[in-house]
Amino acid sequence: MWGLAEAARPRLRELEVELPGLPAELDGLRIAHLSDFHFGVPSPGIGAVWQAAVWARERKPDIVAVTGDLLTHPRGEPMLRRLMRVLPQPTFAVLGNHDVAISRDPQAKASNLSELDPATLLRNEGRMVELHGRRIWIAGVDPFLVLRGTPRLDPNELAPPPEAAADLSILLCHYPDVLDLLEPGRFDLVLAGHLHGGQICIPYPGGKILLAHPSAPYTSGIYRTAAATMHVSPGLGTTFVPFRFAAPPEATELVLRRG
Repeated sequence: MWGLAEAARPRLRELEVELPGLPAELDGLRIAHLSDFHFGVPSPGIGAVWQAAVWARERKPDIVAVTGDLLTHPRGEPMLRRLMRVLPQPTFAVLGNHDVAISRDPQAKASNLSELDPATLLRNEGRMVELHGRRIWIAGVDPFLVLRGTPRLDPNELAPPPEAAADLSILLCHYPDVLDLLEPGRFDLVLAGHLHGGQICIPYPGGKILLAHPSAPYTSGIYRTAAATMHVSPGLGTTFVPFRFAAPPEATELVLRRG
């Protein structure tokens, strides 16, 4: 029962993220980061997603980023489209492995969305937006980036072209491991999901064991490498089983600060 209750109660929090070289005009830029809805199968996570969407609408962020696993089954598409009309704009989204049925989950069935109007669905492409007088490049990686361990696309190719003169570059990718494929200077900020913070974890003094991904290097929170700064969302939904333990769902408002 506790696991079902935890899956239904999202943590809604603000998190400051320092970015080296961030222009003064973008100091305080707010990005609502949501991930892993898994619509289409019964789960208390559905309620968590809707709570997060209403919260994001009330916060009125500058950008909303949704990093994949929107659908586990196509039957959830009508609900997903209703949710996209609730979220504030501009909203940018990418697909995840469940959206294209690259998963061991027996419930997963490919949806292969091609658009999410009024949100912008990015599939190996980027868009330039202007906020606070500065140009922000937002690119999104298709879930086929890595299939059976084989890179299908160099994500560095999605970086803003030199003539674009972007003041901030953001990459959306469902898989956190994309950070290890990036070259320094291509992107400033990476947003990812996928791991649900472990979804089912065993706490111990000073940490916890993630049963589903015990050796994953990037599970949730902020990570910094020479290539970029990354935020990994714990996500909002569930997969395989409809509960969470010691891994609460979360929607995060990232507040960018000059490093």
